[in-house]
Amino acid sequence: METTLKNKQDVEATVAVTVPAKDVDAAFERVLSDYARRIKVPGFRPGKAPKGMIIKRVGEEALTQDVREALIERAYPEAVKTHDLAAVHAHAHGDDPARGEDFAFELHMDLYPTITLPDLSGVNLGDPPEPVSDAQVEETVGNLQRQHATLVPVERPAEATDVVSIETLDEDGNPREEGNAMPVDLESAEAELRDQMVGASMGDTVTLTLSDPSKKEEGDETTPTTELRVRVQDVKEKELPAADDEFAKTLGFDDWASTLDAIRDSLERQAQEQADEARRTAFTDDLVEQTDVPLPNALVEQRMRSLLESLVDDLGRQGIGFDDYIAKLEADGKREEFDAELRQNAEKSVKRDLVLEQLLEEHPVEISDAEFNDAVRYMAAQEGKNADAFKKDRGDTWLRNYRFLMARDRAVRNVLAELTGGEPDADDAAGEQDTSS
Repeated sequence: METTLKNKQDVEATVAVTVPAKDVDAAFERVLSDYARRIKVPGFRPGKAPKGMIIKRVGEEALTQDVREALIERAYPEAVKTHDLAAVHAHAHGDDPARGEDFAFELHMDLYPTITLPDLSGVNLGDPPEPVSDAQVEETVGNLQRQHATLVPVERPAEATDVVSIETLDEDGNPREEGNAMPVDLESAEAELRDQMVGASMGDTVTLTLSDPSKKEEGDETTPTTELRVRVQDVKEKELPAADDEFAKTLGFDDWASTLDAIRDSLERQAQEQADEARRTAFTDDLVEQTDVPLPNALVEQRMRSLLESLVDDLGRQGIGFDDYIAKLEADGKREEFDAELRQNAEKSVKRDLVLEQLLEEHPVEISDAEFNDAVRYMAAQEGKNADAFKKDRGDTWLRNYRFLMARDRAVRNVLAELTGGEPDADDAAGEQDTSS
């Protein structure tokens, strides 16, 4: 077999292939022998039927197409290896093979791009966490006090920090059902409900006007409202516990100073986690933005199919058929916009994956079996399954992909730690992983 590299660009290549006539004839014989073993011909044992009868049953056209595919499948890996091509996908152009003749065709390949990352020190590293302020600590203390408050009945109009019990009424002013009173914490309630309840006293009837998003139709600029008549059963104010050692003991601490230390430590951990997540996002986004990546069309189309499959699933859960969805887009004149956005999203996703894969290649990390198994057990527990059942449901391909994504995420973390003077990522396999793709 002869192969000639006719053309090679960033993400495309064309290889001319010529298969000698003797190899073409051998391929016809192999395919025919395979048919003979599989096709039953009355009066003949498997593999013993005359070739003419086999061809008659299969058809000359089908036989030729199978030979063509067999020859192309054999030629593809050899062409890739000979010309050192990082192929993503290939399709063949050329006439059909014929016995006694050389078979010439071209392989048009999509190639993985060669990616050069920018100087990582010039990529946006995001901002470090803001110091925890005394005001944040005081706010957390206040939240804890409200959570452990004692509710005390009062004979006065409701205030914005009270808890009121209300029962819903029918059009005649009667309770919709006995014992339907429910407590409403005005401090955490929606503003429109709180504003209408403040000032109401026990026994008062209030007609509430509340937003009802369920009634909103496409094109509505405002959210429709609904009216609800309620009667105030009682009003209770919150009696907050004092911020002292006694309260600390109810929270599981020895004294109030230990409580404040624990609160500050918790807030600092949260701030660090949020800053780390924001930094990873900022770093990744800017890295992708700064990297020039020619995109193989095969990868983009594959990602488009994946996005469409996800859309079909989402629409199905809403009881909407995909064909109906597309018909609506076409009726509204939005089909072209949809197609353009689909391709744009696929291109962004593919580019991000390729850049992060290059980062991992240049900054390799290992995910140990113990780490990976811990991560799988953690995810399985989140779904209420044991690890073996979870692995079986997800399958080997998904598990391999997830392990790769764990490694890719760790590479980002480690690079950021190196650039910001932090510690390399610990083996927190059960922690959050950036598994988007």
